[in-house]
Amino acid sequence: MEQVTDRGPTGLELEDLIRRCQRGDKLALEALIRRYQTYVFRLCCLVMRNEQDAEDMAQETFLRACRALPRYQRREGSSFEAWLYRIAVNCCRSRMRRKWYQVLPWPDPAPQLMAEPEEQPERKVQQSEGRTEMLDAIDALGEKHRVVVILRYYAGMSNEEIAETMGVPSGTVRSRLHTARERLRQVLETNQSRSEQMSGRKHA
Repeated sequence: MEQVTDRGPTGLELEDLIRRCQRGDKLALEALIRRYQTYVFRLCCLVMRNEQDAEDMAQETFLRACRALPRYQRREGSSFEAWLYRIAVNCCRSRMRRKWYQVLPWPDPAPQLMAEPEEQPERKVQQSEGRTEMLDAIDALGEKHRVVVILRYYAGMSNEEIAETMGVPSGTVRSRLHTARERLRQVLETNQSRSEQMSGRKHA
């Protein structure tokens, strides 16, 4: 996951900046938002794939974060970033459940979906006509599987970061990624079989 520097525009350490925000320091709050606004917007774009909705959800993220910030306490093994990104993901998921939205084309490069060498059914697809089918298959995944794919292979989060962001055990993240890869594998195999059948008919 993209790292956010420990010092913001004010030169304050993150924990000092948060404490000032919790005391009602408006300048500190503005600095905190500036520090994270680009990444939060990018994350919302990846999940929503609609720029207007992403802008709305980024604003909603900071509104919710500002309301919850006075109660925020950093826990051992946790981070402020994961807390904020969890709010962003939840905002996006709520919006997706409420309304139909027109998604934008997938950005380049295509996601590196199969990190493990033994589970790379789409490796050749990224350089073939099957790329479109793969990306369509990602869109067709159920929400909980599609979101973890986006966070892992587009946002670049580790399994542990995704688990913290989504509020689920890391084992659940691994299970969802495995299920998503299997479903994508099945789509590839089906599409390849259809392509071979059509090719055979043309040459018959």
